[in-house]
Amino acid sequence: MFSADDLPAFEPPEFDQPEGEDGEERPPLRGTTTPPAGLRDVDWASLEDAYDTAEDTPLFIEALTSDDDGDQIFGAYGLHSATTHQGSVYTASGAAIPFLADLVRRDNTMALMFLARIAVGETHFVARPDDVARATSEYAGAVAEFAADVEEMWNRTGDDEALRLLVLLGREPKGLPALTPDATAGLCLAHGFLAARDNGVAPGLPRRTDARVDHVAAARDLMTGSPSLHVRCAATVCLVHSGFADDDSLALLHHLAQGEYPVHDVWTGDLADLAASAWTFGTDDDGLLTAPGNSRPNLHSRLLERMARQFRSSGRTYRPLAPEELTAAQRTTLETALRSSPSAITGADVDYLWIDVPGTVEAAHRLLGTATGELTRRTSRGLLWFVLEDDLLARDDRESALAALAEVDAWAALGEVFTALKPGGTEESISLTTRHFLGDGRETALTFALCSVFADALAGHRAQAEAFLDGWLPTVSEVDGYDLAFRVPGERIGTALAALARSGGLPERFHPMVKPYHRFPEYSTVPLPLLRELAGALPGGVPAEWQDD
Repeated sequence: MFSADDLPAFEPPEFDQPEGEDGEERPPLRGTTTPPAGLRDVDWASLEDAYDTAEDTPLFIEALTSDDDGDQIFGAYGLHSATTHQGSVYTASGAAIPFLADLVRRDNTMALMFLARIAVGETHFVARPDDVARATSEYAGAVAEFAADVEEMWNRTGDDEALRLLVLLGREPKGLPALTPDATAGLCLAHGFLAARDNGVAPGLPRRTDARVDHVAAARDLMTGSPSLHVRCAATVCLVHSGFADDDSLALLHHLAQGEYPVHDVWTGDLADLAASAWTFGTDDDGLLTAPGNSRPNLHSRLLERMARQFRSSGRTYRPLAPEELTAAQRTTLETALRSSPSAITGADVDYLWIDVPGTVEAAHRLLGTATGELTRRTSRGLLWFVLEDDLLARDDRESALAALAEVDAWAALGEVFTALKPGGTEESISLTTRHFLGDGRETALTFALCSVFADALAGHRAQAEAFLDGWLPTVSEVDGYDLAFRVPGERIGTALAALARSGGLPERFHPMVKPYHRFPEYSTVPLPLLRELAGALPGGVPAEWQDD
Protein backbone atom coordinates (compact mmCIF):
# COMPACT_ATOMS: atom_id res chain seq x y z
CA MET A 1 0.00 0.00 0.00
CA PHE A 2 1.28 3.45 -0.92
CA SER A 3 2.75 5.59 1.84
CA ALA A 4 4.23 9.01 1.24
CA ASP A 5 6.71 8.29 4.04
CA ASP A 6 8.38 5.67 1.81
CA LEU A 7 9.25 8.16 -0.93
CA PRO A 8 12.83 9.38 -1.29
CA ALA A 9 13.52 13.04 -0.68
CA PHE A 10 13.35 15.25 -3.74
CA GLU A 11 16.64 16.79 -4.69
CA PRO A 12 15.98 19.72 -7.03
CA PRO A 13 18.54 20.09 -9.80
CA GLU A 14 20.59 23.20 -10.31
CA PHE A 15 19.28 25.42 -13.09
CA ASP A 16 21.80 27.39 -15.09
CA GLN A 17 20.95 31.01 -15.61
CA PRO A 18 20.16 31.50 -19.30
CA GLU A 19 22.71 33.55 -21.14
CA GLY A 20 21.43 36.99 -21.90
CA GLU A 21 21.83 38.98 -25.07
CA ASP A 22 25.20 40.61 -25.50
CA GLY A 23 23.78 43.98 -26.51
CA GLU A 24 25.07 43.72 -30.07
CA GLU A 25 22.69 44.61 -32.89
CA ARG A 26 21.86 41.74 -35.25
CA PRO A 27 21.93 41.32 -38.16
CA PRO A 28 24.69 41.10 -39.16
CA LEU A 29 25.76 37.94 -37.37
CA ARG A 30 29.00 38.30 -35.42
CA GLY A 31 30.50 34.82 -35.54
CA THR A 32 31.56 32.28 -38.12
CA THR A 33 28.67 30.22 -39.51
CA THR A 34 28.24 27.08 -41.61
CA PRO A 35 24.69 27.33 -42.99
CA PRO A 36 22.99 24.33 -44.63
CA ALA A 37 23.41 24.01 -48.37
CA GLY A 38 20.61 25.63 -50.39
CA LEU A 39 19.34 27.72 -47.48
CA ARG A 40 19.36 30.93 -49.53
CA ASP A 41 17.85 29.29 -52.62
CA VAL A 42 14.35 29.29 -51.09
CA ASP A 43 12.11 32.28 -51.84
CA TRP A 44 11.55 32.99 -48.15
CA ALA A 45 9.93 36.37 -48.86
CA SER A 46 7.01 34.55 -50.47
CA LEU A 47 6.43 32.50 -47.30
CA GLU A 48 4.76 33.53 -44.05
CA ASP A 49 5.73 33.38 -40.40
CA ALA A 50 3.89 34.60 -37.31
CA TYR A 51 4.36 38.25 -38.14
CA ASP A 52 4.59 38.69 -41.91
CA THR A 53 6.85 37.49 -44.68
CA ALA A 54 9.53 35.00 -43.63
CA GLU A 55 12.54 36.69 -45.19
CA ASP A 56 14.46 36.54 -41.87
CA THR A 57 13.98 32.78 -41.38
CA PRO A 58 17.19 31.72 -43.19
CA LEU A 59 19.18 34.14 -41.04
CA PHE A 60 17.69 32.58 -37.88
CA ILE A 61 18.60 29.08 -39.11
CA GLU A 62 22.11 30.16 -40.07
CA ALA A 63 22.55 31.75 -36.64
CA LEU A 64 22.11 28.34 -35.00
CA THR A 65 25.38 27.26 -36.65
CA SER A 66 27.40 30.23 -35.39
CA ASP A 67 30.35 29.92 -33.01
CA ASP A 68 29.09 33.11 -31.34
CA ASP A 69 26.71 32.61 -28.39
CA GLY A 70 24.90 35.86 -29.09
CA ASP A 71 24.21 34.76 -32.66
CA GLN A 72 22.76 31.48 -31.41
CA ILE A 73 20.47 33.29 -28.97
CA PHE A 74 19.36 35.60 -31.78
CA GLY A 75 18.55 32.61 -34.02
CA ALA A 76 16.73 30.69 -31.31
CA TYR A 77 14.65 33.72 -30.35
CA GLY A 78 13.72 34.36 -33.98
CA LEU A 79 12.66 30.77 -34.66
CA HIS A 80 10.80 30.59 -31.36
CA SER A 81 8.83 33.81 -31.81
CA ALA A 82 8.27 33.86 -35.57
CA THR A 83 8.60 30.37 -37.07
CA THR A 84 7.03 28.36 -34.22
CA HIS A 85 5.14 31.10 -32.39
CA GLN A 86 3.27 29.65 -29.38
CA GLY A 87 3.29 26.25 -31.06
CA SER A 88 1.67 27.47 -34.27
CA VAL A 89 3.16 26.64 -37.66
CA TYR A 90 3.35 28.56 -40.92
CA THR A 91 4.56 28.01 -44.46
CA ALA A 92 8.01 29.10 -43.29
CA SER A 93 7.92 26.33 -40.68
CA GLY A 94 7.48 23.69 -43.36
CA ALA A 95 10.22 25.16 -45.54
CA ALA A 96 12.62 25.20 -42.57
CA ILE A 97 12.33 21.45 -41.89
CA PRO A 98 14.99 20.05 -44.29
CA PHE A 99 17.51 22.69 -43.19
CA LEU A 100 16.91 22.01 -39.50
CA ALA A 101 17.27 18.29 -40.28
CA ASP A 102 20.63 19.06 -41.89
CA LEU A 103 21.71 20.62 -38.58
CA VAL A 104 20.39 17.61 -36.64
CA ARG A 105 22.85 15.51 -38.63
CA ARG A 106 25.48 17.76 -37.04
CA ASP A 107 24.02 17.09 -33.56
CA ASN A 108 22.72 20.66 -33.25
CA THR A 109 20.44 20.47 -30.20
CA MET A 110 18.61 23.72 -30.91
CA ALA A 111 17.73 22.59 -34.43
CA LEU A 112 16.34 19.37 -32.92
CA MET A 113 14.22 21.37 -30.49
CA PHE A 114 12.69 23.41 -33.32
CA LEU A 115 11.97 20.29 -35.38
CA ALA A 116 10.03 19.00 -32.37
CA ARG A 117 8.14 22.28 -32.02
CA ILE A 118 7.17 22.20 -35.70
CA ALA A 119 5.94 18.60 -35.43
CA VAL A 120 4.10 18.58 -32.08
CA GLY A 121 4.13 22.10 -30.68
CA GLU A 122 5.40 23.24 -27.31
CA THR A 123 6.33 20.77 -24.58
CA HIS A 124 3.17 21.36 -22.54
CA PHE A 125 0.99 20.50 -25.55
CA VAL A 126 1.71 16.80 -24.97
CA ALA A 127 1.44 15.64 -21.35
CA ARG A 128 -0.26 12.27 -21.99
CA PRO A 129 -0.73 9.85 -24.88
CA ASP A 130 -4.10 11.14 -26.06
CA ASP A 131 -2.62 14.63 -26.45
CA VAL A 132 -0.45 13.51 -29.35
CA ALA A 133 -3.15 13.55 -32.03
CA ARG A 134 -4.35 17.01 -30.96
CA ALA A 135 -0.83 18.46 -30.86
CA THR A 136 0.42 16.96 -34.13
CA SER A 137 0.77 19.69 -36.75
CA GLU A 138 0.24 19.57 -40.49
CA TYR A 139 4.02 19.36 -40.90
CA ALA A 140 4.57 16.34 -38.62
CA GLY A 141 4.69 14.03 -41.63
CA ALA A 142 7.40 16.16 -43.21
CA VAL A 143 9.42 16.02 -39.98
CA ALA A 144 8.90 12.24 -39.81
CA GLU A 145 10.69 11.88 -43.15
CA PHE A 146 13.86 12.73 -41.22
CA ALA A 147 13.19 10.30 -38.35
CA ALA A 148 16.29 8.28 -39.26
CA ASP A 149 18.44 11.38 -38.78
CA VAL A 150 16.80 12.05 -35.41
CA GLU A 151 17.36 8.44 -34.31
CA GLU A 152 20.99 8.53 -35.34
CA MET A 153 21.46 11.69 -33.30
CA TRP A 154 19.87 9.93 -30.31
CA ASN A 155 22.19 6.97 -30.74
CA ARG A 156 25.20 9.28 -30.86
CA THR A 157 24.27 11.73 -28.12
CA GLY A 158 21.52 10.18 -26.00
CA ASP A 159 19.61 13.46 -26.31
CA ASP A 160 16.20 12.95 -24.64
CA GLU A 161 14.59 15.46 -27.03
CA ALA A 162 15.43 13.13 -29.91
CA LEU A 163 13.84 10.15 -28.15
CA ARG A 164 10.73 12.16 -27.27
CA LEU A 165 10.32 13.40 -30.84
CA LEU A 166 10.64 9.88 -32.25
CA VAL A 167 8.05 8.52 -29.83
CA LEU A 168 5.57 11.35 -30.50
CA LEU A 169 5.98 10.75 -34.23
CA GLY A 170 4.94 7.14 -33.57
CA ARG A 171 8.40 5.72 -34.22
CA GLU A 172 10.13 3.18 -32.00
CA PRO A 173 13.91 3.53 -32.07
CA LYS A 174 15.64 0.26 -32.86
CA GLY A 175 18.02 0.81 -29.98
CA LEU A 176 15.35 1.49 -27.32
CA PRO A 177 16.62 -0.44 -24.29
CA ALA A 178 14.52 -2.35 -21.82
CA LEU A 179 13.88 -0.66 -18.48
CA THR A 180 16.55 -1.40 -15.91
CA PRO A 181 17.13 -0.19 -12.35
CA ASP A 182 19.28 2.65 -13.66
CA ALA A 183 16.82 3.60 -16.40
CA THR A 184 16.30 7.29 -16.93
CA ALA A 185 12.96 9.00 -16.52
CA GLY A 186 12.89 9.73 -20.23
CA LEU A 187 13.07 6.03 -21.10
CA CYS A 188 10.21 5.28 -18.72
CA LEU A 189 8.02 7.89 -20.37
CA ALA A 190 8.97 6.70 -23.86
CA HIS A 191 7.97 3.13 -23.01
CA GLY A 192 4.70 4.39 -21.51
CA PHE A 193 3.69 6.41 -24.57
CA LEU A 194 4.49 3.51 -26.91
CA ALA A 195 2.60 1.06 -24.68
CA ALA A 196 -0.46 3.33 -24.58
CA ARG A 197 -0.56 3.09 -28.35
CA ASP A 198 0.11 -0.64 -28.59
CA ASN A 199 -2.16 -1.65 -25.69
CA GLY A 200 -5.08 0.52 -26.82
CA VAL A 201 -5.23 2.55 -23.60
CA ALA A 202 -7.89 5.26 -23.37
CA PRO A 203 -8.39 7.71 -20.47
CA GLY A 204 -10.06 6.11 -17.45
CA LEU A 205 -10.58 2.74 -19.16
CA PRO A 206 -8.85 -0.66 -18.96
CA ARG A 207 -6.29 -1.46 -21.64
CA ARG A 208 -7.67 -3.36 -24.62
CA THR A 209 -4.68 -5.61 -25.28
CA ASP A 210 -1.44 -6.82 -23.71
CA ALA A 211 0.62 -6.21 -26.83
CA ARG A 212 3.36 -4.37 -24.95
CA VAL A 213 3.96 -5.51 -21.38
CA ASP A 214 7.61 -6.62 -21.17
CA HIS A 215 8.57 -3.38 -19.44
CA VAL A 216 5.86 -3.48 -16.77
CA ALA A 217 7.68 -5.54 -14.11
CA ALA A 218 10.75 -3.30 -14.32
CA ALA A 219 8.58 -0.18 -14.14
CA ARG A 220 6.92 -1.51 -10.98
CA ASP A 221 10.32 -2.11 -9.41
CA LEU A 222 11.40 1.43 -10.26
CA MET A 223 8.15 2.87 -8.89
CA THR A 224 8.78 1.29 -5.50
CA GLY A 225 12.55 1.09 -5.29
CA SER A 226 14.32 3.83 -7.23
CA PRO A 227 16.31 6.24 -5.03
CA SER A 228 15.28 9.04 -7.42
CA LEU A 229 11.86 10.64 -6.98
CA HIS A 230 12.10 11.77 -10.59
CA VAL A 231 12.45 8.18 -11.79
CA ARG A 232 9.75 6.90 -9.42
CA CYS A 233 7.31 9.45 -10.81
CA ALA A 234 8.21 8.65 -14.43
CA ALA A 235 7.97 4.88 -13.81
CA THR A 236 4.53 5.34 -12.25
CA VAL A 237 3.39 7.45 -15.19
CA CYS A 238 4.73 4.71 -17.46
CA LEU A 239 2.55 2.10 -15.72
CA VAL A 240 -0.57 4.26 -15.91
CA HIS A 241 -0.05 5.12 -19.57
CA SER A 242 0.62 1.44 -20.30
CA GLY A 243 -2.81 0.55 -18.88
CA PHE A 244 -1.69 -0.79 -15.49
CA ALA A 245 -3.09 1.86 -13.17
CA ASP A 246 -3.90 0.63 -9.67
CA ASP A 247 -4.61 2.17 -6.27
CA ASP A 248 -0.93 2.50 -5.36
CA SER A 249 0.16 4.13 -8.61
CA LEU A 250 -2.74 6.58 -8.60
CA ALA A 251 -2.20 7.43 -4.93
CA LEU A 252 1.49 8.16 -5.58
CA LEU A 253 0.66 10.39 -8.54
CA HIS A 254 -2.05 12.24 -6.63
CA HIS A 255 0.40 12.86 -3.78
CA LEU A 256 3.06 14.23 -6.12
CA ALA A 257 0.51 16.41 -7.90
CA GLN A 258 0.08 18.47 -4.73
CA GLY A 259 3.72 19.60 -4.62
CA GLU A 260 6.34 21.37 -6.70
CA TYR A 261 9.20 19.38 -8.19
CA PRO A 262 11.04 21.33 -10.90
CA VAL A 263 13.22 19.10 -13.07
CA HIS A 264 15.44 19.08 -16.13
CA ASP A 265 13.27 17.00 -18.45
CA VAL A 266 12.22 17.41 -22.08
CA TRP A 267 8.81 15.91 -21.22
CA THR A 268 7.90 18.27 -18.39
CA GLY A 269 9.23 21.15 -16.32
CA ASP A 270 7.71 19.92 -13.04
CA LEU A 271 6.95 16.41 -11.79
CA ALA A 272 3.74 17.74 -10.20
CA ASP A 273 2.37 18.65 -13.62
CA LEU A 274 3.35 15.26 -15.03
CA ALA A 275 1.78 13.46 -12.05
CA ALA A 276 -1.47 15.47 -12.21
CA SER A 277 -1.86 14.74 -15.91
CA ALA A 278 -1.18 11.01 -15.54
CA TRP A 279 -3.48 10.74 -12.50
CA THR A 280 -6.28 12.30 -14.52
CA PHE A 281 -5.55 9.98 -17.47
CA GLY A 282 -5.65 6.85 -15.31
CA THR A 283 -8.59 7.70 -13.03
CA ASP A 284 -12.07 6.49 -13.97
CA ASP A 285 -15.10 8.77 -14.20
CA ASP A 286 -16.29 8.09 -10.66
CA GLY A 287 -12.84 8.74 -9.23
CA LEU A 288 -12.74 12.13 -10.93
CA LEU A 289 -15.68 13.23 -8.77
CA THR A 290 -14.69 11.58 -5.49
CA ALA A 291 -11.20 13.11 -5.25
CA PRO A 292 -10.79 15.71 -2.47
CA GLY A 293 -12.33 18.97 -3.59
CA ASN A 294 -9.40 21.20 -2.65
CA SER A 295 -6.73 19.05 -4.29
CA ARG A 296 -4.97 19.19 -7.61
CA PRO A 297 -6.25 18.56 -10.27
CA ASN A 298 -9.10 20.81 -9.15
CA LEU A 299 -12.77 20.08 -9.73
CA HIS A 300 -12.88 22.37 -12.78
CA SER A 301 -10.19 20.30 -14.51
CA ARG A 302 -11.75 17.00 -13.48
CA LEU A 303 -15.14 18.04 -14.83
CA LEU A 304 -13.56 19.03 -18.15
CA GLU A 305 -12.00 15.56 -18.28
CA ARG A 306 -15.39 13.92 -17.68
CA MET A 307 -16.94 16.09 -20.38
CA ALA A 308 -14.23 15.18 -22.88
CA ARG A 309 -14.87 11.48 -22.22
CA GLN A 310 -18.66 11.57 -22.09
CA PHE A 311 -19.82 14.04 -24.73
CA ARG A 312 -19.48 13.45 -28.46
CA SER A 313 -16.95 15.27 -30.59
CA SER A 314 -18.37 18.25 -32.44
CA GLY A 315 -15.79 19.40 -34.93
CA ARG A 316 -16.18 23.04 -35.93
CA THR A 317 -19.98 23.05 -35.67
CA TYR A 318 -21.72 22.60 -32.33
CA ARG A 319 -24.72 20.26 -32.42
CA PRO A 320 -26.80 20.18 -29.22
CA LEU A 321 -27.76 16.96 -27.50
CA ALA A 322 -31.47 16.31 -27.36
CA PRO A 323 -32.79 15.70 -23.81
CA GLU A 324 -33.62 12.09 -24.67
CA GLU A 325 -29.96 11.50 -25.61
CA LEU A 326 -28.64 12.63 -22.24
CA THR A 327 -27.09 9.79 -20.25
CA ALA A 328 -27.08 9.46 -16.47
CA ALA A 329 -23.31 10.08 -16.39
CA GLN A 330 -23.65 13.23 -18.52
CA ARG A 331 -26.45 14.45 -16.26
CA THR A 332 -24.27 13.96 -13.19
CA THR A 333 -21.42 15.88 -14.81
CA LEU A 334 -23.63 18.85 -15.75
CA GLU A 335 -25.41 18.92 -12.39
CA THR A 336 -22.09 18.86 -10.53
CA ALA A 337 -20.71 21.64 -12.72
CA LEU A 338 -23.78 23.84 -12.21
CA ARG A 339 -23.67 23.27 -8.48
CA SER A 340 -19.94 23.54 -7.79
CA SER A 341 -17.99 24.80 -10.82
CA PRO A 342 -20.09 26.67 -13.41
CA SER A 343 -16.93 27.86 -15.16
CA ALA A 344 -16.42 24.31 -16.42
CA ILE A 345 -19.47 25.03 -18.62
CA THR A 346 -19.01 28.72 -19.38
CA GLY A 347 -15.21 29.05 -19.53
CA ALA A 348 -13.10 29.14 -22.67
CA ASP A 349 -11.42 25.82 -21.77
CA VAL A 350 -14.42 23.80 -22.85
CA ASP A 351 -14.46 25.42 -26.30
CA TYR A 352 -11.13 23.82 -27.14
CA LEU A 353 -12.36 20.34 -26.27
CA TRP A 354 -14.46 20.39 -29.47
CA ILE A 355 -17.38 18.55 -27.88
CA ASP A 356 -21.14 18.95 -27.93
CA VAL A 357 -21.64 20.14 -24.35
CA PRO A 358 -23.80 23.16 -23.40
CA GLY A 359 -21.80 26.37 -23.21
CA THR A 360 -23.96 28.51 -20.92
CA VAL A 361 -25.61 27.93 -17.56
CA GLU A 362 -29.02 28.54 -19.12
CA ALA A 363 -28.35 26.06 -21.93
CA ALA A 364 -27.29 23.40 -19.43
CA HIS A 365 -30.49 23.89 -17.42
CA ARG A 366 -32.57 23.58 -20.59
CA LEU A 367 -30.91 20.31 -21.53
CA LEU A 368 -31.41 18.99 -17.98
CA GLY A 369 -35.08 20.02 -18.06
CA THR A 370 -34.70 22.36 -15.07
CA ALA A 371 -35.37 25.63 -16.93
CA THR A 372 -38.61 27.49 -17.65
CA GLY A 373 -39.64 30.13 -20.18
CA GLU A 374 -40.48 30.45 -23.87
CA LEU A 375 -37.31 28.73 -25.04
CA THR A 376 -38.38 25.56 -23.23
CA ARG A 377 -41.73 25.48 -25.05
CA ARG A 378 -42.29 22.45 -27.27
CA THR A 379 -43.35 23.39 -30.80
CA SER A 380 -44.31 21.27 -33.79
CA ARG A 381 -40.63 21.40 -34.79
CA GLY A 382 -39.38 20.44 -31.33
CA LEU A 383 -38.24 22.27 -28.22
CA LEU A 384 -37.68 25.90 -29.21
CA TRP A 385 -34.14 26.11 -27.81
CA PHE A 386 -33.19 22.93 -29.65
CA VAL A 387 -34.66 24.21 -32.93
CA LEU A 388 -32.69 27.45 -32.63
CA GLU A 389 -29.39 25.73 -31.72
CA ASP A 390 -29.63 22.77 -34.08
CA ASP A 391 -31.79 23.82 -37.02
CA LEU A 392 -30.87 27.50 -37.23
CA LEU A 393 -27.32 27.85 -35.88
CA ALA A 394 -25.92 24.45 -36.84
CA ARG A 395 -27.76 23.83 -40.13
CA ASP A 396 -28.87 27.32 -41.21
CA ASP A 397 -32.50 26.17 -41.45
CA ARG A 398 -34.38 29.46 -41.10
CA GLU A 399 -37.69 27.91 -42.18
CA SER A 400 -37.83 25.56 -39.19
CA ALA A 401 -36.78 28.32 -36.80
CA LEU A 402 -39.46 30.70 -38.11
CA ALA A 403 -42.12 27.99 -37.94
CA ALA A 404 -41.25 27.28 -34.31
CA LEU A 405 -41.15 30.97 -33.37
CA ALA A 406 -44.60 31.45 -34.89
CA GLU A 407 -46.00 29.10 -32.22
CA VAL A 408 -44.61 30.98 -29.20
CA ASP A 409 -44.27 34.53 -27.89
CA ALA A 410 -41.32 35.51 -30.11
CA TRP A 411 -40.78 38.80 -28.27
CA ALA A 412 -40.44 37.02 -24.93
CA ALA A 413 -38.16 34.42 -26.54
CA LEU A 414 -35.91 37.21 -27.88
CA GLY A 415 -35.44 38.47 -24.34
CA GLU A 416 -34.44 34.97 -23.20
CA VAL A 417 -31.92 34.49 -26.03
CA PHE A 418 -30.20 37.83 -25.37
CA THR A 419 -29.89 38.13 -21.60
CA ALA A 420 -28.10 40.60 -19.34
CA LEU A 421 -24.58 39.56 -18.37
CA LYS A 422 -25.20 40.87 -14.85
CA PRO A 423 -28.46 41.28 -12.92
CA GLY A 424 -29.87 44.70 -13.67
CA GLY A 425 -27.25 45.31 -16.35
CA THR A 426 -27.73 46.17 -20.01
CA GLU A 427 -24.75 44.48 -21.71
CA GLU A 428 -26.02 41.23 -23.21
CA SER A 429 -24.81 37.70 -23.81
CA ILE A 430 -26.41 34.90 -25.79
CA SER A 431 -27.95 32.25 -23.55
CA LEU A 432 -27.90 29.64 -26.32
CA THR A 433 -24.71 27.70 -27.00
CA THR A 434 -22.85 29.43 -29.85
CA ARG A 435 -19.41 27.86 -30.07
CA HIS A 436 -16.90 30.23 -31.62
CA PHE A 437 -13.27 31.26 -31.25
CA LEU A 438 -11.50 34.59 -31.20
CA GLY A 439 -11.01 35.81 -34.74
CA ASP A 440 -12.91 33.04 -36.54
CA GLY A 441 -15.84 35.32 -37.53
CA ARG A 442 -18.46 32.90 -36.21
CA GLU A 443 -19.55 35.09 -33.31
CA THR A 444 -20.80 37.80 -35.69
CA ALA A 445 -22.31 35.25 -38.07
CA LEU A 446 -24.21 33.43 -35.30
CA THR A 447 -25.41 36.67 -33.70
CA PHE A 448 -26.59 37.94 -37.07
CA ALA A 449 -28.42 34.66 -37.76
CA LEU A 450 -30.34 35.01 -34.49
CA CYS A 451 -31.09 38.72 -34.91
CA SER A 452 -32.19 38.22 -38.49
CA VAL A 453 -34.55 35.31 -37.90
CA PHE A 454 -36.10 37.03 -34.88
CA ALA A 455 -36.55 40.23 -36.90
CA ASP A 456 -38.67 38.26 -39.37
CA ALA A 457 -40.54 36.47 -36.57
CA LEU A 458 -41.45 39.79 -34.91
CA ALA A 459 -43.39 41.19 -37.88
CA GLY A 460 -46.56 41.04 -35.79
CA HIS A 461 -44.96 42.71 -32.77
CA ARG A 462 -44.51 46.26 -34.07
CA ALA A 463 -46.12 47.86 -31.03
CA GLN A 464 -43.79 46.05 -28.62
CA ALA A 465 -40.76 46.81 -30.79
CA GLU A 466 -41.59 50.52 -31.00
CA ALA A 467 -42.21 50.78 -27.26
CA PHE A 468 -38.90 49.05 -26.56
CA LEU A 469 -36.98 51.34 -28.94
CA ASP A 470 -38.68 54.48 -27.58
CA GLY A 471 -37.37 53.52 -24.14
CA TRP A 472 -33.76 53.31 -25.36
CA LEU A 473 -33.84 56.17 -27.91
CA PRO A 474 -32.57 58.88 -25.50
CA THR A 475 -29.56 56.82 -24.37
CA VAL A 476 -28.64 55.74 -27.89
CA SER A 477 -28.91 59.33 -29.10
CA GLU A 478 -26.59 60.63 -26.38
CA VAL A 479 -23.88 57.94 -26.27
CA ASP A 480 -21.39 56.67 -28.85
CA GLY A 481 -18.29 54.50 -29.08
CA TYR A 482 -17.20 52.02 -26.47
CA ASP A 483 -19.79 53.19 -23.95
CA LEU A 484 -22.67 52.42 -26.27
CA ALA A 485 -21.54 48.80 -26.52
CA PHE A 486 -21.96 48.34 -22.77
CA ARG A 487 -24.81 50.70 -21.87
CA VAL A 488 -27.60 49.44 -24.10
CA PRO A 489 -28.95 46.00 -25.14
CA GLY A 490 -27.54 46.30 -28.66
CA GLU A 491 -28.57 42.91 -30.01
CA ARG A 492 -32.22 43.42 -29.12
CA ILE A 493 -32.18 47.02 -30.35
CA GLY A 494 -30.80 45.92 -33.71
CA THR A 495 -33.36 43.12 -33.95
CA ALA A 496 -36.24 45.49 -33.13
CA LEU A 497 -35.01 48.02 -35.72
CA ALA A 498 -34.79 45.31 -38.37
CA ALA A 499 -38.23 43.96 -37.44
CA LEU A 500 -39.76 47.38 -38.08
CA ALA A 501 -37.78 48.00 -41.26
CA ARG A 502 -38.81 44.64 -42.72
CA SER A 503 -42.47 44.82 -41.73
CA GLY A 504 -43.61 48.17 -43.08
CA GLY A 505 -40.77 50.61 -42.61
CA LEU A 506 -38.58 52.12 -39.91
CA PRO A 507 -40.20 55.23 -38.36
CA GLU A 508 -38.03 58.30 -38.88
CA ARG A 509 -37.62 58.96 -35.16
CA PHE A 510 -35.57 55.75 -34.92
CA HIS A 511 -33.18 56.64 -37.76
CA PRO A 512 -30.56 58.05 -35.31
CA MET A 513 -30.39 54.59 -33.70
CA VAL A 514 -28.86 53.14 -36.88
CA LYS A 515 -25.17 53.51 -36.02
CA PRO A 516 -22.33 51.27 -34.83
CA TYR A 517 -22.74 50.12 -31.25
CA HIS A 518 -18.99 50.23 -30.70
CA ARG A 519 -16.14 52.55 -31.59
CA PHE A 520 -15.13 50.11 -34.32
CA PRO A 521 -18.07 49.08 -36.55
CA GLU A 522 -16.85 45.50 -36.95
CA TYR A 523 -17.23 45.00 -33.17
CA SER A 524 -20.70 46.53 -32.98
CA THR A 525 -23.10 44.63 -30.74
CA VAL A 526 -25.65 45.24 -33.50
CA PRO A 527 -24.05 42.94 -36.09
CA LEU A 528 -22.50 44.89 -38.93
CA PRO A 529 -24.45 43.02 -41.67
CA LEU A 530 -27.66 44.12 -39.94
CA LEU A 531 -26.42 47.71 -39.67
CA ARG A 532 -25.65 47.73 -43.41
CA GLU A 533 -29.15 46.45 -44.17
CA LEU A 534 -30.73 49.15 -42.00
CA ALA A 535 -28.52 51.94 -43.35
CA GLY A 536 -29.29 50.87 -46.91
CA ALA A 537 -32.92 51.90 -46.35
CA LEU A 538 -32.00 55.37 -45.03
CA PRO A 539 -31.52 58.48 -47.20
CA GLY A 540 -27.74 58.58 -46.76
CA GLY A 541 -27.17 54.92 -47.58
CA VAL A 542 -24.41 52.75 -46.12
CA PRO A 543 -21.37 54.77 -44.93
CA ALA A 544 -18.09 53.84 -46.60
CA GLU A 545 -16.51 52.72 -43.31
CA TRP A 546 -19.26 50.09 -42.90
CA GLN A 547 -18.60 48.51 -46.26
CA ASP A 548 -17.00 45.08 -46.64
CA ASP A 549 -13.21 44.99 -46.66
